[in-house]
Amino acid sequence: MKELAGFCLALETAVCSCAAYPVFIFLLKRRKVIFLLKSLQVIPDSLRVTAVPQTLHKVERDSLELKCEVAKSTAQHSHVSIAWYRQRGGEAPVEVISLSRDFVLRAGGSYAQRQATGDVRLDKVGETTSKLTIYNLHPSDQGEFYCEAAEWIQDPDKSWYAMTRKRSQGTIVNVQATDKEFSVRLETEKRTYIVGEPVEFRCILEAQNVPDRYFSISWAFNSSLIASLGPNAVPVLNNEFAQREALGQLKVAKESDNVFVLKIYRLRLEDSGKYNCRVTEREKTVTGDFIDKESKRPKNIPITVLPLKTSISLEIINNASSVLEGESLRFGCNVRSGVGPQSRLSVAWQLVDKQNRRSEIVRLDRDGTLQPGPSYAERSSYGGIQMEQVRPGSFTLEIFNSIRADEGHYECRVAEWTRTLDGEWQIVGERHAGTPVSITPLEAGFAVTAISRTPGVTYNESFDLQCIIKPHYPSWVPVSVTWRFQPAGSTEFHDLVTFTRDGGVQWGDRYMGFRTRTAIEKAESSNNVRLSISRASDTEAGKYQCVAELWRKNYNSSWTRLADRTSNLLEIRVLRPGKCGEHARGSGRCAMGMGCMSVLRWSLQGKDYSCGCN
Repeated sequence: MKELAGFCLALETAVCSCAAYPVFIFLLKRRKVIFLLKSLQVIPDSLRVTAVPQTLHKVERDSLELKCEVAKSTAQHSHVSIAWYRQRGGEAPVEVISLSRDFVLRAGGSYAQRQATGDVRLDKVGETTSKLTIYNLHPSDQGEFYCEAAEWIQDPDKSWYAMTRKRSQGTIVNVQATDKEFSVRLETEKRTYIVGEPVEFRCILEAQNVPDRYFSISWAFNSSLIASLGPNAVPVLNNEFAQREALGQLKVAKESDNVFVLKIYRLRLEDSGKYNCRVTEREKTVTGDFIDKESKRPKNIPITVLPLKTSISLEIINNASSVLEGESLRFGCNVRSGVGPQSRLSVAWQLVDKQNRRSEIVRLDRDGTLQPGPSYAERSSYGGIQMEQVRPGSFTLEIFNSIRADEGHYECRVAEWTRTLDGEWQIVGERHAGTPVSITPLEAGFAVTAISRTPGVTYNESFDLQCIIKPHYPSWVPVSVTWRFQPAGSTEFHDLVTFTRDGGVQWGDRYMGFRTRTAIEKAESSNNVRLSISRASDTEAGKYQCVAELWRKNYNSSWTRLADRTSNLLEIRVLRPGKCGEHARGSGRCAMGMGCMSVLRWSLQGKDYSCGCN
C-alpha cells in the first residue's frame, strides 16, 4: 500500500486501483492522498489436500489405485489444479499425471506412452475426490506417491496466480518383479518433426537381474529391419541404414543394461512411418552358443516428418495479357524472401497450353546453369528465348517473335534449397505464380479491297487504283501486294507489279509499257498500295485486281506464308475523244472543243450513254 501511495503521489490528479485488492480506491488531489475504504476482504486459505497414508506391496503387472481429496470453500471464483508425483529416496519427484486449472490432462514424460495406451489414468470419482490408476505396474513404479494441488485466482488483468499450493501425505508402493519376466516399452519425445530435426527412440527393458541375463534387440521401420544388437551390443545395420550410419547420420547403440537407443540426426521426408523395437531373451548353452527364448515388443510409434517451410513469395509481371502474333512476350518474376547465405533459389518458367499440357520453357538451376526445355531448345539456340537474373531475386523471361502455340498460362516456379550437413542439397519449399496470355493470329480479319475514284477515264488522263489491306497491321508485319491486269478483250490476268514483303518492287515483263507511265507507292503507316497510271490509253483499259500475301519471319530466319487474299475486280474504261460509248451511270464527263467543258448523257433501252470530245 505504501508503494502504491508513493506511485500515486507522482501524479497531479489520478484515480488508482490496487490489482491485488480491487476494493481499494485511492484519490489524489493537490498532492494529498485520500484513502476511501469501501471494504476490505482477505481471502482465507481454505484449500485442503488429503490422502490416506499407507504402504502397499504389489507384484509386477498388478494395478494400483490411489485417491486424493481436494476441497476449498473460497467465495471468489477460483480454479484448482492437481498433480500426482512419484519419488524414490533422495531423487527428484517424477510427475505421473496432472490436471491443469484449465482442465487439460497431461502425463509426465516417463508416463506419457503408458497414458496413451490407457495404462495410466486420472479420474474424478466424487465432488472433491480424484483417483489415480496405474495398470500393469512396472518395477520402476516403486516409490512414494503423493498428490499436490494448487488454487488459482484470476486478476483483473486476466492473469492467473496460484494463491496456495499443498501436497498430501504419501503412499509407499513396493513392486516386486516376477522371476524371468520382462517388459519392453518404446519412448520418443514427440510424434511430429520437421525435415532436418533429430529424433531419438529409446527402447527400455524392464526386468530383474538384467546384468546377469542375455538380451538381443532389433529395430524396425515400417516392419523392415533397421539394425540388430546381440548380447555383445555390437550393432549390425541393414542396407541404406548402414550407409547413413557410415555418414554419421544415424546411430544405434546400447546406452545402459536396459536402455537401447536409435537416433537419426537429420530426418528426411521419407523417414515418416512406424518405428518399433523387439527384445529377445537368449540363453547361453554350455557350448557357448545362444538360443532364443521369449520375445517381446511394444506398440509401434508412428512419426510424421513435415517438409521445411519456405518464406518466399512471388509477384509476376506481364507486359500484356493479349498480343498480336509476332510481338514479343515479356515477363518479370520478383521473389521476396529471407533466404540466408546457405540457401539458393532455382527458377523455372513453364507454359500450360489450352489443352492443359505443361511444358518447361527454360530453367535457371541453383548453381546458375541455364537450361532450355526440350521443346524450346532449338528456338532458344537462335536467341528466340531469353531468361536472365537482372538483380538478386528478380528474374525475367522474354520470348521474341511469338507464335500461336505460345498462347496459354505462364508460370514462374521458384524453389528454395538448403545444404545439409553431409553436403547434399535439399528442397525447402516451392512457390509459383502465373499469368494468362492470349495471342491474336496475324491472319485474323485479313482482307483486301481494290478501289478507284475514276472507273471511267478520259483518254490521256491519269487515274489511281488503291489496294486497301485490313486490319491495320504494324509496320513490322510483312505483307506483299501484287497488282494484276487483264486487258480489255482478254481472258487472262498477268502480274503487273509487286510490292515485295521486304519493301522491294518487282515489275512484270508482260506489259513493259506500263512501267514508263506507272508509279507504285506504299503508305508508311499501313500496308496500303497505290497504283498511279498517267496518260491513259486503250492499252490501260481492262480489269485490275490486287493480291495480298501475309508472311511471318521465323526464329531461324525462314519465311512462312500465313495467308493470301484476292481483291474485287476493278474495270477501267478509257474513252477516246469525240466518240460515244457505253459508260457507267453518272460518269459521262467529256471535253467538247478547246477550253469547252460539257457533259452529254442520254439513255436508250435501259442503258446509259455519254459522249465527249476535246
